[in-house]
Amino acid sequence: MRNSIISAAIALLVAAGLGAAQPTPALAQGVPEVIKARVNEMVGQCARAGGTLGAMSGQGRFVIPADFTGDGRTDFLVSEGNFPCTGKPNLFRPDGLAKVQLYVGTGDGATLAFEDRLLAYRVLDGKPARLQIARRGPACGATRCGDELRWNSAAKRFDEHATDGRQMAARPAAGAALAQVDAVPAAATASAASIAVPPVKSDAEAQMKAACRKKTLAESGQQAARWVDGACADNWKRVIAAQPLAEALLTAHGAGVGPVDGLRRAMPKMRWNPRAEQGELASGRIGPYEAALLGAGARADRFMLSWSAIGAEIPVDLPGALQARGATLLLTHCEKLGAGEGARAWQVTMPGRAPFELLISERTAPTGDAWSFWSAEARLDSRPARKGPTRCDPFW
Repeated sequence: MRNSIISAAIALLVAAGLGAAQPTPALAQGVPEVIKARVNEMVGQCARAGGTLGAMSGQGRFVIPADFTGDGRTDFLVSEGNFPCTGKPNLFRPDGLAKVQLYVGTGDGATLAFEDRLLAYRVLDGKPARLQIARRGPACGATRCGDELRWNSAAKRFDEHATDGRQMAARPAAGAALAQVDAVPAAATASAASIAVPPVKSDAEAQMKAACRKKTLAESGQQAARWVDGACADNWKRVIAAQPLAEALLTAHGAGVGPVDGLRRAMPKMRWNPRAEQGELASGRIGPYEAALLGAGARADRFMLSWSAIGAEIPVDLPGALQARGATLLLTHCEKLGAGEGARAWQVTMPGRAPFELLISERTAPTGDAWSFWSAEARLDSRPARKGPTRCDPFW
């Protein structure tokens, strides 16, 4: 059944070339395998979450073929936020942002040339077509910003041009010039042995249970005295369960932005898959948790963990696990999307390390037959944490 759904999706995608935002080169060569794989991936994610593929027209048109470079070849824009997953409309926008990718046609396939999580986008008619995007958070230095991607034929990449009045020169777009990324010799990459990961502090359990007890009694009153110790003990179990994830995250952050092969070598405790999933530089697992290195070209700048299950409570407290190792977390953004669903971002500071952003998106199943999901994304660079409203404590 799933294969027939994917085949139908690909057939509609080919037909969509006739109704693109502007006249596009005929899809005589068919849809590249990398685009088919992306369709396959999203169909599978939707099905695993309990959704079904909806109408792939109008707002449900998630793949747009157009000539974005002006070379006469068909390029492909893929927007996860437009994927029509009926029954799970927010599956691909857990924090109000959605991944948009731009693949450049190569004649016999397509190469990823841009990828980012965006507020919105639109395709402008022209020869070539142009992509306008809207971002928020640290990418802007403001609440919201706008840019336009234009092909730089001399540099063989897309450049971003500000469209919102910001006084800044054009600069390479995220994921631009993928083939020009220089490889770093393995000897220059940090090894696992050289990356110091702080252990769990000896007094962490006592301190965190005491803080939990104090906070709970202050919020719920003395009637909570009957059950507060048990609740705080359960919280500590979630902190302990998250320690392997915290160790992997801190190892990745200690290695820093760099070639994906070097980061893989620096994380030997990971069970890396032979091949990366589409949209990821490396894919693997830590127990029941999926893990991935994300970035552009062969350079990884983010480490991601994810988990999902039907009718289950989220089993880990990753912020707590980092605090137990001496981290200080400053909440910089909190967004509630529904009952038990939302996203939070922190600026995480570890002694002796540069601060980094941790973004967690989660949803606790409202009923026993619904899906719970959790994902954590840590930046490996020093980019400031996104900022926004932080008053959504009642959600948690």
